[in-house]
Amino acid sequence: GRGNALSSSIPLDPPSKITPLDDGIPLSSNCVDTVMTNPPFGTKPGNAGIDISFLRTAIRLARTSVYSFHKSSTRDYLIKTISSWGPQYHVQVVAQMKFDIPKMYKFHKEDNVDVDVDLIRVVIDDDDEDEDEA
Repeated sequence: GRGNALSSSIPLDPPSKITPLDDGIPLSSNCVDTVMTNPPFGTKPGNAGIDISFLRTAIRLARTSVYSFHKSSTRDYLIKTISSWGPQYHVQVVAQMKFDIPKMYKFHKEDNVDVDVDLIRVVIDDDDEDEDEA
């Protein structure tokens, strides 16, 4: 299957370093406790890496945790990327499932496709961030 062909145009700055001006979401950082998101997979030409942009913004908005669906084939890349953003972000796969995706777009070739998907949880630990700044 396709992995995440991350576009070089997608910045990988940690969520703590971005603002609403950077991601276009007019909400302040840490404005909700938990975010649940089902981003585009980011594996088609033209939207490569968009799943990372969604995830990064979700983490920016959340105070405590984020739950997000991603193609299982991108698991290692996601864990590595989230871990690179700092020790305050703890990521784990909490569920594995198949999404039955029906033919919805002209580029879909089959009537439906089963896609292996992970539900990941990112727990945000402010104590780790504070230790880095000390």
